[in-house]
Amino acid sequence: MANSIMFLQISISLIFFTNKAFVLIDKKTGWLIGAIGAVMGTLYFSLLHLYCFAVLDAGLVVLMGYGFFAKAQKNQKVENVLHLVIILAMFSLGYFAFSGVMTVVQFFSSALLLMGTYLLTHKKISWGWILYAISHVLAAIVGYKVGQMFFADFQIASAIISIAGLIKSAKTIGSLK
Repeated sequence: MANSIMFLQISISLIFFTNKAFVLIDKKTGWLIGAIGAVMGTLYFSLLHLYCFAVLDAGLVVLMGYGFFAKAQKNQKVENVLHLVIILAMFSLGYFAFSGVMTVVQFFSSALLLMGTYLLTHKKISWGWILYAISHVLAAIVGYKVGQMFFADFQIASAIISIAGLIKSAKTIGSLK
């Protein structure tokens, strides 16, 4: 059982890292890869009875699925569903934080990841990457604190990708002036 859990943890980390790398280079398939990773994460955390993180990943499934399927023309009904998913996920995460199931740092890391994903899928690129970077640094701190070195190292790698995304978006914005 421990080996299969470790395999899932490594697989999910690699998939989410790949997701960010593809989003960084403007490949829409990055969102599909992320949605697959989020489905796996939802199952993984459910198996471990860590429902607070299963809720986060379930929200990411919806947001990353939106990133993959979104059209240039916004559909207000779809936007309303996205907003409802975010509200429900945030309330759930808040409940888990206030009930002591997750720490305040884990709450903020999770909330920033959700909001960063929303912003990236809605072309608010710089802010999305900023929230991602902060989220991954917070997750790395928690990971190192609880001895999850592999997870924490991948969070640092994801933070670096996020900073690269921020730099890329700043250059793009600068070149538009």
